[in-house]
Amino acid sequence: MPAPELVGAIGIVALLLFILVGVPIAVSSAVVGFVGCWSLMGFTPALGVMYTIPIAKVATYSLSVIPLFILMGVFALHGGIGKELYDACIKWLGRLPGGLAMATTAANGLFGACSGSSLAATATFTKLALPEMNRYNYDKRLSVGAIAASGSMAAMIPPSGMMVIFCTFSDVSLGKILVGGVIPGILSVIIYMASIYIRARRNPSLGPPINEKISWKERLLSLRHLLTAAFTFIVLLGGIYLGFFSPTEGGATGAFVIFLIVLVRGRFTKKNFIESLLETVSTSAMIFFIIIGAMVFAQFLAVSQLPVYFVNYVEGSALPGSLMVIMILLIYIFLGTFLDAVAMMALSLPIVFPMIEVLGINGIWFGIMVIKMTEVALITPPLGLNVYVVKGLAPAEIKLEDIFMGIMPFLLMDILTLAVIFTFPSVVMWLPNTMR
Repeated sequence: MPAPELVGAIGIVALLLFILVGVPIAVSSAVVGFVGCWSLMGFTPALGVMYTIPIAKVATYSLSVIPLFILMGVFALHGGIGKELYDACIKWLGRLPGGLAMATTAANGLFGACSGSSLAATATFTKLALPEMNRYNYDKRLSVGAIAASGSMAAMIPPSGMMVIFCTFSDVSLGKILVGGVIPGILSVIIYMASIYIRARRNPSLGPPINEKISWKERLLSLRHLLTAAFTFIVLLGGIYLGFFSPTEGGATGAFVIFLIVLVRGRFTKKNFIESLLETVSTSAMIFFIIIGAMVFAQFLAVSQLPVYFVNYVEGSALPGSLMVIMILLIYIFLGTFLDAVAMMALSLPIVFPMIEVLGINGIWFGIMVIKMTEVALITPPLGLNVYVVKGLAPAEIKLEDIFMGIMPFLLMDILTLAVIFTFPSVVMWLPNTMR
């Protein structure tokens, strides 16, 4: 029989082949994990893995925060909160060069404070912002690029489903990483907006300012639309930061706050309430199936001792920790070209995170960089799920290559943001270090 480490390596290759031929990630990881456990442990113990993991690993209180974060986003989507945020941002930014694209970015950041779903944010602002930018003759690549790229910021700005996934496959505190994402999330918004302004200022044809006069009264009144995002953000993150409740309790509180706001405003009908619940269930089920398959595969890797092999290699190498982190981030760029964000983390972290711990690298700081890489994965060709959401909702004259070309300047800004986080860890760690 081959060495267990070799069986583990064969399993990784087999998994990649399954994914490349189009087998769903949940199915391919579970099948390869089961067959791998069978070859190393025997058939009966492998069946035991398939039986115990869904109950012992997934049916847990801590993971109930995933559907709660998704429910927040769906309620916000059906409640028209995205439209209110966008209208308010237009009133403050629309008269600047590239102002509508900047408003799209700012509104996406604010919507991210009410939603942990990047795809929901992208869909919302494709419907809202693209017609407006087309009406004012914005460059189509700037328009679709701004929408697809800024939609990914929901992964970084709490509440973030991606942070829950990261903590599921690591021993990092969910509360601390949620708080740690606040400043990097704001930084991402600022860098995107600054890049749009500079590009439109240098080339006004990219994003001409709107000429409609907006009074200060209208601007000040529009601030009331920002209160929903601000209140939800303060209640959720403030409660976690001050230790009033756990992240799971925070998710329930946030979903209830959004529900009450939408209900009081009369935006809920029986139909869209039921649709919100069904959408939450279907999205959560998809994520949980991926987690179950990934955990079966992770159990196979643990039995194969492959993570231990890599840990021993790292301990014996003379490579500095910073260089090792850079190498891992480069691997994530590669994985992001053919895996979605959930699968990318679920399949890589069982191998990567033990190496990070051995190097003595702070898990929160590393986790925020991994979350940033999931944002990159959402717009990286050829997979880029946000790109396909925009394509599916955009007019037929906008081609797929227009969207991929449009996101390229934003990819460069993501790399800049990542460089800032890498160079100055305090950008991430300052707030978590002040938590109780």
